[in-house]
Amino acid sequence: MGQEQNEQWHHLLHEGDAQDSQDAAKGVAPQHSLWFSGHFPGNPILPGIAILAMVKEAILCEEGKKGKKIKITGIQKVRFRQPVKPDDTLSISYSALPAKKNWAYAFKVSLAGQVMCMGTMLAVESINI
Repeated sequence: MGQEQNEQWHHLLHEGDAQDSQDAAKGVAPQHSLWFSGHFPGNPILPGIAILAMVKEAILCEEGKKGKKIKITGIQKVRFRQPVKPDDTLSISYSALPAKKNWAYAFKVSLAGQVMCMGTMLAVESINI
């Protein structure tokens, strides 16, 4: 059997600080990422769903380190303010919001110090992870 190719969609470097109420990660989608396939040939722009996938991964990873087993169930109030190009480095931060039931996480994604995306991800306890 030939060598398998592992296509990376994006890279995420977790930078969470347990003493801070905000956990952060750095994300980048390299130029060869499949996210850019067909998303504007000649002028590649990272699709919004790719940005949300990075946010989801950051939240799940950092909350998992704290012993929380959660499943993202929805998003609210998401705003995209500027396009993301291949190899742009995104800073992802989030904080837990008070919730009567389950969990909610406000997030911000910044590019070169400017907020380019923000919103809220909703989550529930996950029994089967």
